Amino acid sequence: MITEEQGKKIAEASKTWLGTRHINGARVKGVGVDCGMLLIAALEDSGTIKKDDIKIKPYSNEWHLHHSEEWFLFYVQEHCDKVDDMRPGDFLMYQYGRCVSHAAVYIGNGMVCHSVIDQGVILTDINDVMFLDAKGHSRLRGIYRYRGDE
Repeated sequence: MITEEQGKKIAEASKTWLGTRHINGARVKGVGVDCGMLLIAALEDSGTIKKDDIKIKPYSNEWHLHHSEEWFLFYVQEHCDKVDDMRPGDFLMYQYGRCVSHAAVYIGNGMVCHSVIDQGVILTDINDVMFLDAKGHSRLRGIYRYRGDE
């Protein structure tokens, strides 16, 4: 698993994308990125992985509304381990719709960096109402840490 120092580099790399528009399936700094591609970009920009080490098949922007299979979570689990503690550089997975469909990079001090439709890449407090369902329950479904080379 990655070190705490590498996690901090991942967190810092995610923040360099702040202000980038949300564009489904994109990964071009200053132009567009979605929440899942932001995770990959943070790994690449931090030097944790090489560019294009992780390849994702094209997907619809509404996949989570029509399917219950956890394909997004599957990609994360392929490269990350679920953990109980939260530290900078970890990936937080949230459920909107029928399955896990949103992710954020934990940057520390109770804040996450993520890409949101109509807002782009922003910083948000982990206790923000956007991470709660209609009944006030957390949408968080897991904390994942990149496992690194095996």
